[in-house]
Amino acid sequence: MFLDDSFRRWARIRDFVPPFGIKGQDNLIKAILSATKDYRLTPALDSLSCRRCIIVGNGGVLANKSLGLKIDDYDVVVRLNSAPVKGFEKDVGGKTTLRITYPEGAIQKMEQYEKDSLFVLAGFKWQDFKWLKYIVYKEKVAKEGP
Repeated sequence: MFLDDSFRRWARIRDFVPPFGIKGQDNLIKAILSATKDYRLTPALDSLSCRRCIIVGNGGVLANKSLGLKIDDYDVVVRLNSAPVKGFEKDVGGKTTLRITYPEGAIQKMEQYEKDSLFVLAGFKWQDFKWLKYIVYKEKVAKEGP
């Protein structure tokens, strides 16, 4: 689910804990959204009447296939977790529209994220939302538990 400032109006998702809803996450989500500049598709993408999409994983199946240009020809290129791009453009392309990840699968260095892509958190547990808040506010990620 994509969240924006209207998330409080979605009554059904407020009744369930992650990954099925956002119960108990209101304050974290509000803090994250207030510090996020933009969390929507670009106007150019949003205005397309027909979008051609491709999802690129990180299993290595594209190695030495030289499909980079074909992948970049899609309107929307979705990459999962820490699927590398830099240095592999010939095989996997250089374009990233959305990067969907969860904390354990995320790229750990901010400079490795594509500046013109949209980061999408796949939040499965309440700690995932807390992790995103740390990242957005550039805070040191606190370890949970013993």
